[in-house]
Amino acid sequence: MDYVLEITGGLGKHLLATSLIKWINEKFPESKITVISAFPEIFEYNPRIHRNLHLSQPYLFEDYIKGNDFRKGEPYALYEYYRDEDKKHIMELYPKAYGFNELNENPESEIYLTKGEELDGEVFRRQNGNYITFQAFGGLINGMTPSRMKIDSDQRDMDFELACKIVAIFFKAGIKVVQARSQSERPIPGTIQINVPFRNFIPISKYSLGHVGIDSSMMHVAATLKKPQLIFWGGTHKDNLGYGGKGVFNVANKFSMHCRPHLQLPDRSGVFPFRNENEGKEFEYTNEELEKYLKEFIDFIKGGIDGEAN
Repeated sequence: MDYVLEITGGLGKHLLATSLIKWINEKFPESKITVISAFPEIFEYNPRIHRNLHLSQPYLFEDYIKGNDFRKGEPYALYEYYRDEDKKHIMELYPKAYGFNELNENPESEIYLTKGEELDGEVFRRQNGNYITFQAFGGLINGMTPSRMKIDSDQRDMDFELACKIVAIFFKAGIKVVQARSQSERPIPGTIQINVPFRNFIPISKYSLGHVGIDSSMMHVAATLKKPQLIFWGGTHKDNLGYGGKGVFNVANKFSMHCRPHLQLPDRSGVFPFRNENEGKEFEYTNEELEKYLKEFIDFIKGGIDGEAN
């Protein structure tokens, strides 16, 4: 049986879904996989995929779905996504969400770059020297504008003042900052600004010293590429969406990670179902705390620079 998968959500969620494609390909190597999604650029050049189609592809049912095993799923809706006693990473949940009734015990996301894209990243590094990527705001892509439908913007996005402080600390350490943002999001002074499609940010990330930001698409890019990262957590939870291991620095305060954004709940227990007085305080840090967290990360990535020099 060949599979047709419909992938929904934002750019980061599409990248997370590559773990499902890898899981299916390794479990059913004879099956062809067709992916239908809003962001086919995430799946470009993936050798596990037979066809990579946009949701707007004409005659989807007649030409691609009919006669195959068509699946769509929503890991955000599973109990294991938000219940504290069962909390799982979203990549573990993808097979269950798509009707395979199993968990992915060792999930890995994947990105496949062309030689030309690799060269773009190398050239950018030579031209700009030592830099990190930085994403202070998330959830919007080029062509979209903020609206009431972006309901999680004030729970994942760090405030502008905090973003400016972070950039200033990296500038003082002699490390440049490339801001990843949509053109509708506010530029941070002192950062390198480039207006390119999301796909073009991926090789820039690969040749960076690491990534700093929030839970959003570039965090998942950095994790997939095994780059160091420093993540400031707002309303979403690191156990659901984040990463661990060497080179990963997760920062949260007592108001963070209450799990309200994204949830499509079968019930309303165990989370903040409505706003309360603690929401909006997820990114409150003193200057001393901020400098401490950033110093740890800068010391780590500068160790990598020293290693390259030797």
